[in-house]
Amino acid sequence: MTEDNQPSDDGTDRSRTGIGRRDFAKTVGLLGGLSSGVAGTASLASAATSVSVGNGSYTTTLPSGEGSPPDTTYTTGAVSPPVPTNEWWSSLVWKQHSMPIFAHPVSMEFTGSGLDVWHGTEWTYSDGYDTDSVATLDQTTDLTIGHSATSSFGDARCDGFGDWHTVGKFGDGTSTTLRTTVAQGSPYVFCEYAGGDAKLTFPSAPTVFADEGNVLGVEVNGHAYGLYAPSDATWSGKGTTELTSTLGSAGYLTVAVLPEATSTALADLEAYAYNHVTDTTVDWTYDEASGDVTTTFDFAFDAKPESSASGTFTGLFPHQHKYSSASFTGYTYASARGTMKTTSGVSSFTTTYTFPGVLPFLPDEGTYDDAELASYVDEEESNSTLVETGPDKPGDGTYWTGKNYGRLSELIPIAEQVGDATAASYFLDGDSSTVGLRGDLETWLDADRAGSTRSEDVFYYDDTWGTLVGYNDSFGSGADINDHHFHYGYYVRGAAEVARHDPTWAEDANWGGMVELLVADYANWKRPDRSNALDPASNPHDSFPFLRNFSPYEGHSWASGSGDYEQGNNQESSSEAINAYTSMLLWAEYTGNTAMRDAAVYLYTTEVHAIKEYWYDEDGTNLPADWPYDYAAMVWSNGVKYDTWWTGDVEAKHGINVLPVTAGRSYLGWDTDAAAANYQELVANDPDGDDFQYWPDVMWEYRALSDVDDAKSMWTANKDSYPVEFGESRAHTYHWIYNHDAMGTATPSVTADHALASVYDDGSARTHVAYNPTGSQVTVNFSDGVSLDVPANSMATDSSNSGDSSAPTLDSLSATEVETSDSDAEFDVSWSVGDADGDLSTVDLTLTDDTDGSTEDTASISVSGSDASGTTRLVAVGDEGSANSYTVDAVVTDAAGASSAGSTAVSETESSTGGNAPTVDGLSLTERSSNSPHAEFDASYSVSDANGDLSTVDLTLTDTADGVVEDSASIGVSGGSASDTVSLKAFKAENDGHTYELECVVADAAGNTATATASEVEDGS
Repeated sequence: MTEDNQPSDDGTDRSRTGIGRRDFAKTVGLLGGLSSGVAGTASLASAATSVSVGNGSYTTTLPSGEGSPPDTTYTTGAVSPPVPTNEWWSSLVWKQHSMPIFAHPVSMEFTGSGLDVWHGTEWTYSDGYDTDSVATLDQTTDLTIGHSATSSFGDARCDGFGDWHTVGKFGDGTSTTLRTTVAQGSPYVFCEYAGGDAKLTFPSAPTVFADEGNVLGVEVNGHAYGLYAPSDATWSGKGTTELTSTLGSAGYLTVAVLPEATSTALADLEAYAYNHVTDTTVDWTYDEASGDVTTTFDFAFDAKPESSASGTFTGLFPHQHKYSSASFTGYTYASARGTMKTTSGVSSFTTTYTFPGVLPFLPDEGTYDDAELASYVDEEESNSTLVETGPDKPGDGTYWTGKNYGRLSELIPIAEQVGDATAASYFLDGDSSTVGLRGDLETWLDADRAGSTRSEDVFYYDDTWGTLVGYNDSFGSGADINDHHFHYGYYVRGAAEVARHDPTWAEDANWGGMVELLVADYANWKRPDRSNALDPASNPHDSFPFLRNFSPYEGHSWASGSGDYEQGNNQESSSEAINAYTSMLLWAEYTGNTAMRDAAVYLYTTEVHAIKEYWYDEDGTNLPADWPYDYAAMVWSNGVKYDTWWTGDVEAKHGINVLPVTAGRSYLGWDTDAAAANYQELVANDPDGDDFQYWPDVMWEYRALSDVDDAKSMWTANKDSYPVEFGESRAHTYHWIYNHDAMGTATPSVTADHALASVYDDGSARTHVAYNPTGSQVTVNFSDGVSLDVPANSMATDSSNSGDSSAPTLDSLSATEVETSDSDAEFDVSWSVGDADGDLSTVDLTLTDDTDGSTEDTASISVSGSDASGTTRLVAVGDEGSANSYTVDAVVTDAAGASSAGSTAVSETESSTGGNAPTVDGLSLTERSSNSPHAEFDASYSVSDANGDLSTVDLTLTDTADGVVEDSASIGVSGGSASDTVSLKAFKAENDGHTYELECVVADAAGNTATATASEVEDGS
């Protein structure tokens, strides 16, 4: 959500407890071809012009009294509809002069004077709902790119764009113009002048640290810039606040943010400064067999005569450079997303992610009581209104309506799993007095059919922008084109559930055509041909912009249509963005649309990786180091916020990036340690701790991904009386928690040759799951050697495929150096393995010398049954005293040939010359006063070693009240002595009165160690 008129902060959306039962008869089998329930058929009162799309339709007449996007777009004749929205640069199109725009490392604002440019490098904090909950990079203008012939431009307009670049033009329609091109990741601003000279103004006279005539290196506000004019140009005004150039015989200029104020950096970027970027395009491939998602980023250039090298110099965000094989320079840039690494001389680069699959819903594997689960289904079935009015005005708008569709889509398969076909039919099709999922969707998808509420229940096509707007709209989805992926993702999820039961309904000639227009509105996976008419019925992909909500370079979606904010664009609910792409994937799979499926896999996989980097910062490298929060509830172009749009409630801050809880949210549990840390931060910051009041069910479901026993305890204690989140049900919450109790969490390390598949791991066994949406049985092959035969239109798991073999598991692996030889390095390798099928066969061990990659020793051990363990000695002949590092690889194989592998590291640590152990000479732990909601400490140490070969100091902070390790640090040291003070944090409330113990372990290069401890009571004193 992106607007201030957010859901009311009442702590609860609705209560669904205490509801009676609805009579039903239980039968067994999947639903199919069910008829629709009640639906209104009266025509709309207004004389709307409707356009048919199969059985559905949209209107081209704005419903009376409704707000719509502006009639004016700030574009030149080079840009025609459909106009991109929800971009990092969208305010250029929406406003006469833009709001701040953040390309990183370049930040800019189109003003009457020209283009303000700066490079934000310092974090600043301000208060939102909580102290310092808003973190943004500084926005002080370093320079303004202006024009000598005018001091005031009437407006700035978009003159072109690509997948991650935009072109702004000042003075359109006049003889005095300035055209600027900026791309995300690029340090360059490419400028083209007509009717005058280049004029650059600065807040103070910049320091000129390099002068090559046409090329200057300048520094202002601590930031360095390169000014690259044509070869026959010169600069005037050095030593003043204004630099001008006639640009010689040409009319172009490049201004570049330099990574440092040196002549070397100036020269390195000059090599590519004259290769003006003219196009940026993204493309993707999904290899279903391997699960690899490869994204290719291509540049096109106009090389000026001064160009001395091909390609460009550009920065990659963390979600890109961590998954790219590009060669990186030593230069980096600060950005709001973390440190950008740079690469040079490239016209293209690629990233590769692994897509482990997505399930449409969880299987029937839970440890729940079947009768209890069935009773919760009955509870929902007793509802006489299935599509309910939301708590916010308009409660019947696209957002709250969509959340109903999401809830019903989760309830239908649960009802089928408990054998309640009557309930499943009711949720899908209602009855004579209640509209079900299908009927309500059809009302919205048909502009000539009126619904049962005061909402128009209609989609209107706006041809100024090229967008479908559902009315009643919600949270600015109409006038501002906000949140379309959030809202319409729920609609597509509901439509996918109908399609799962009735493929005929989903055909283009029936209702599928309208559903695909909704997908095309928020995620058009084909580039529009703007020479064709804006006519969604005839030219669906030419009537919407390419990937409206998704930012290909930033790797995630933006929610605001206009980006009309000081901090640029934003996205709060990353999980609802994922819901949109999960829904798109399901619809594509159910309708056999491979191109849409591949696009959905790309969008889902890329955004998941961005979420883990920028919302959850699981590696701890991207959010500001001294910000008192380790999680961002909202990501902005220029920063992050530990806030929501509508409330300061901590549950909402965390839950908004969890809901809707579906199998598509499995990525939240890929790293259980990260999920546990985020949950601990949630509880520490919540005044009520884990006594949840706002969205308790969402909190319990999230907790199930890191500690399912804790989630079960909270559910059991509160299940009979708690406020049910609007998109939730007790049936779904119970089903979710106890499925994770049975299966563990999804693992990304195992892929399948089928998109609708996933593998869950509870630490001792794996559960392989796949759904087959086709009319014939398929065999799904997993990368760990397991295969599942999945019947038509069904879900299968290991337990439902008794003829298939599950892969064995490598449960533990460790290696320890032993000393029995004066010449050889020897290691005892301890291992334990298991297999659910009881057909273990072999354990193979390999010892590799990391120094040269040579194999030092191997062993093959025969095993049998369902579990085995042992200790095996491996030897590196002649390596005693070498201090080499080694890797031990283990592969366990069962009789069916399925296998699992793992590795562990070990070093030869005994020095051939012996030596004394190091000592801990001083150690203290002191409580630190700060604005952080957490307990923070200064850990001070001093260590020494008589041999002068200090190696590491390892610090561990433990809460003695519960034995939880709260924080740790490993510091590389050298020489004969070292000392320092390190900040450590406990994810507990400040002043909790707990006693914390600091353990210090110092090691030298020979592997000798010494240990000491210190303690402190965290009480605010």
